[in-house]
Amino acid sequence: MKKIYLLLFIAGLFFACVPEDHVLEIEIINNTSQPVKDIKLLTAGDRVSFAADVLPAGQDIAHTLQVKGNIADGKYTFRFTRINGEQESVKGTYHEEGEGYLKKTLIFAIQEQAVNVDQTVLDIK
Repeated sequence: MKKIYLLLFIAGLFFACVPEDHVLEIEIINNTSQPVKDIKLLTAGDRVSFAADVLPAGQDIAHTLQVKGNIADGKYTFRFTRINGEQESVKGTYHEEGEGYLKKTLIFAIQEQAVNVDQTVLDIK
């Protein structure tokens, strides 16, 4: 009987040590009067990405990324090209030191002269 408990305990430890995936919900909002193109979001050392060709003015898109816990670096690069050919890039982090696996929403609001980035922790039910 003790062997069964020991086996269950060891199995529990094994599954507790398996890294969990990070889930990132991405929302990109174009608050400008012109479309933007060549949209790309990169994370995990550029191994996980999301891309879109064009985002019309006043529109938004959403996507969910799953980042394996063992490759998650907590950093992102968001870039796009404005209609006049000007390329913009924003870098930041979504993972704080000491956080375990996480589920967050990153909101990129493209303005006429800037990009506002907001993040929230997802409420999991």
